Amino acid sequence: MRAMTIKEAKAHLNELVEAALGGEDVVLMRGSKHVAAIVPLGEDDLQIAPRLTDEQATKIWKTLAAERATGKMIEVDSMERAVAVLAKGGRPAASKPGSPRGPRTRTRRST
Repeated sequence: MRAMTIKEAKAHLNELVEAALGGEDVVLMRGSKHVAAIVPLGEDDLQIAPRLTDEQATKIWKTLAAERATGKMIEVDSMERAVAVLAKGGRPAASKPGSPRGPRTRTRRST
């Protein structure tokens, strides 16, 4: 890892990008304070995590509570099964109570 001022970085930007492509981190400084970094990126770094506003989160929680109260929420026994159910747009076949299938995962039925 190397550190340099923003002024130096401007003069050597192409070199710093090549260094990042080679796996090197470069810290940028304003005076003696570290303020930013040029770092290598991988495919995973380009995934943007979804974010909800407070209003959206409240709406989701209210919808889930209403579905739970009315019995519209279904249970599946694995994430794979949840994906299959959602892909078909249907409901899973009823499972036998007490069957040893491990932890259950809940998902909402699309309406």
